[in-house]
Amino acid sequence: MSRWNQKPENPRTWSLKERCLRATALSFPALRNAAVLDLPTDLLQDLLLHLNVCQLNDIQASLNHRGISTYSAWFAILIEMNSFNHAVDFTSVETVRHEVMRLLFQRVFYSVDRGLPRAASNVDPSLLLQASAMSADYLILGNGCKDFERRISEWRPLLKILEERVKRVCISEPTWRSETITTWCVIHRLLDHGVATELVFHSPCPTILARLLQRRGSHQPEQDGELQSPCLQGGCSESQCGNAPPCKREKMETVSMEGSSCGGPTLPLVPRFLCRRFSQVDSPVKEACPRGRIHYLEVRHCKPESFKILTSVLPTFSSLRSLTLYSITSFSKKDVLDLASALRRRCCASPITHLNVGALPEAKLIAVLLESSPSLKSLHVDIQAVVQSLPSSPAPLRTPEPQLPAELPLEELTVQVSELSSDLSVLMSVLRRSPHLTSLSVAGIRLPPPLRLDQLLSTLTECNRRLRKLHLKDLKLFDCLPEVLKLLRSCSLEELDLIDCRLLERSKDKDYSLQMLVDTLKTLPSLHTLRLTRNRLAGSVHALAELFSGPRPSSLKRLDISFNFIQAADLMEFADRLEAFHSPPGLILDLRRNPVHFDRDTWEAATLKLRPLTLLQEEGWSPRLMMADHVSNM
Repeated sequence: MSRWNQKPENPRTWSLKERCLRATALSFPALRNAAVLDLPTDLLQDLLLHLNVCQLNDIQASLNHRGISTYSAWFAILIEMNSFNHAVDFTSVETVRHEVMRLLFQRVFYSVDRGLPRAASNVDPSLLLQASAMSADYLILGNGCKDFERRISEWRPLLKILEERVKRVCISEPTWRSETITTWCVIHRLLDHGVATELVFHSPCPTILARLLQRRGSHQPEQDGELQSPCLQGGCSESQCGNAPPCKREKMETVSMEGSSCGGPTLPLVPRFLCRRFSQVDSPVKEACPRGRIHYLEVRHCKPESFKILTSVLPTFSSLRSLTLYSITSFSKKDVLDLASALRRRCCASPITHLNVGALPEAKLIAVLLESSPSLKSLHVDIQAVVQSLPSSPAPLRTPEPQLPAELPLEELTVQVSELSSDLSVLMSVLRRSPHLTSLSVAGIRLPPPLRLDQLLSTLTECNRRLRKLHLKDLKLFDCLPEVLKLLRSCSLEELDLIDCRLLERSKDKDYSLQMLVDTLKTLPSLHTLRLTRNRLAGSVHALAELFSGPRPSSLKRLDISFNFIQAADLMEFADRLEAFHSPPGLILDLRRNPVHFDRDTWEAATLKLRPLTLLQEEGWSPRLMMADHVSNM
């Protein structure tokens, strides 16, 4: 039986062997694990497809010790829960098992209406929740979490498991009714008593953000009153903030939401009070509660009020290592300059090594952020053009000229551009100063004619030879194929994305140009992922099968040729060549969003030939998509 095939449900179709295996699975609770594990290996492998998720989870370690893989059983469950296209991304027993249990926890804990897989349908909900909670690495709190408070209040052991497992807490839109004190209790237990060090805030309310950040970043001692630097009170200048002594204010026993955008009643949120909610059944709270340390902070819906809170706490928020800020619209230049100033004042705090800001109003601010935080190893920015000011508007702020060091420690850089025309000078300057760069993603750059992107490719070839991951998207590279090939020869890439890059758009001989790319890619033994989505390959796709020909074939594990207007006859030719060249086992081939309906019989014959050779990812095709892709080809 194929590992992703479903088990037959009609009892009349069951063989005697299958009836015995199902009876063994039903009697599993009455049997000792040792009795089941003593079965011959071939019988055990057949039995796996009939066990429920808790049974599989219980004997996982023993089966690993015997060298018996449970991958096929977990893989079949994951397909039923999600899809084959999702399941093929998990290539080991542990990753696919963790994904199954993680999805189960979400569906059980949040009472999601989507049904459970057959392997979990007859399992006691408390056992299923307990087993799946062991794989819960993040927890979402707030609106939309039905029965959340009831589950936490009625089953206290669950909270203990979550404290030991959950690393990321996501706060969505809260509702400030009286019973939401349970939500605050859980937030306190996870962030202050548990292992969670990552916070994702998905709400526009600045009051709640301020409360969540309070004393979870600085190493100030716990006292009767709460220590707060003047910058938190909004009464100091930039020059005073670093040297001003902390001041004491009256102990906050409650947080009032009146007058804020959150609305609602006053909530008592002192840590001791929150823990006392759970100590009524357990043990009384005798010692002061610890305060957790947030290492990763992500703020979505980051409005000016929230931005002001962040820039005020950043200088003393010493535990922070990663900061991600998103906004529906582009941040103002003043906000970004304030952020840079706050980062610059973190002289005594541990450096932030990961920064993600979306979106900047201009590219020059990339250099400003790098200058303000020279220890950054990862920077992700989205640049969005802002509407020009009216003549009567105040003069816009002038962006200061940054002074970048000769060498930056950057290892990962992502630049997404949404402007009609772009200036490469800032990006080129950063790349020349980043010899340690191993991952680069660039998307959407538009240069006014007659400028070309060959300068960018030449800079990468000369200055960034340590690149392992290169993701280029929505770039006009139709006249840059020689520079692309030279860049590929200079690096030992592991992942290469050339998505919507129009590589063959103006080529007189598309087959020959694609063959040149294939010949160069075959010289990269480290390359395991290649994505050529939206490159108008169409009838030239058969040349890609040459990747697996000759004495030194490519070792690719994933090939994405989706959205390429590949028709049935082209796919058949590709399949014939791939069959002749013996592609590597387990190759993931993404064929999604290619036109099937023109010649469905030939397409199905081609995919039938490809299935023994690859793991196919397919998805439907609609006339609307066909027309959009056809116009794009034209």
